[in-house]
Amino acid sequence: MKIQVTQGHEKGIGIEVFLKACLMMSDKDLAFLEFNAFKDSVVQSLKYLKLPFEIDSRSITLCDTILSVDWLHKKNQSQSFSSLLTSMGKIQKGDVLYTLPTSKDQFPGFPGHTEFFRSHFKKPDLGMYFSSPDLKVLLLSDHLPLKDVVQLSQDVLYNRLKKSLLSLFEMGEKPSRILISGFNPHAGEGGLIGNEDERITHAIKRLRSEFKIDMSGPIPGDTMVLNKKSSNDLFVYVFHDQGLGVFKSLQGFIGSNITLGLPFFRFSPDHGTSFGLYGKNIADYRGCAYSLSEAITVLKRFSHGKNSSHKGKGS
Repeated sequence: MKIQVTQGHEKGIGIEVFLKACLMMSDKDLAFLEFNAFKDSVVQSLKYLKLPFEIDSRSITLCDTILSVDWLHKKNQSQSFSSLLTSMGKIQKGDVLYTLPTSKDQFPGFPGHTEFFRSHFKKPDLGMYFSSPDLKVLLLSDHLPLKDVVQLSQDVLYNRLKKSLLSLFEMGEKPSRILISGFNPHAGEGGLIGNEDERITHAIKRLRSEFKIDMSGPIPGDTMVLNKKSSNDLFVYVFHDQGLGVFKSLQGFIGSNITLGLPFFRFSPDHGTSFGLYGKNIADYRGCAYSLSEAITVLKRFSHGKNSSHKGKGS
């Protein structure tokens, strides 16, 4: 069982933070990783790390750390997208995909990873989930303009939350409580500020009949996190900035971005390319190290025979 790691953008901090995170890992955990990357781009990052390294046809040795690598040669698209396609093509049952940050212009016709996955796997109800030691956040929409968010139907809200919950259970997580935000300020004030929040109410009723979990909503998005009782509470937000503003303010970049509902689990660090830090050897690797450790935990769970209902191949 493997974690297939994509290169990310060659001029971003992804390669740097990944290599730094690898230096902190045990040999046993490193053996789970396979890095799919272009040699010239990796060498550029290795040089500005100013650490002793050697490369051969199948590995990088950085100090005393040995990392398995599949060096890529053909580049039909951008480097990051080519690496993604190669990594996805290798995914087997129980494997994990780990994507390093890239920019949205690297995806032909898609705003980012999640939208590409929805189209490629024909799974419109994928969930964008953010996990940290102290806070769990699920988004019911991602890179949508607000005019489209308010068009989300009761069925879409129900299906995305249901499939995300099933994927979380499969990953070995069960929230202690689920709190769901409304669309509107103050969750609509009982219809005084719009009726969109009635869709949340109806979706929750349907979900409560299927899942024996404490589930509340719609709750005003601006105060919802104040209801937190446990680090295992799940906060569900209707739109992107409504949830990520809270998550990043409280957690910084120590978190994982996890795509729920794919035939495999996809992890990524909770930060972008930070082009302005490229080549300076000052990027903070802790978010990457944390999300890699979470990915390895999930992989080990499956390698030990748990959650054997996980099915599907990545291509």
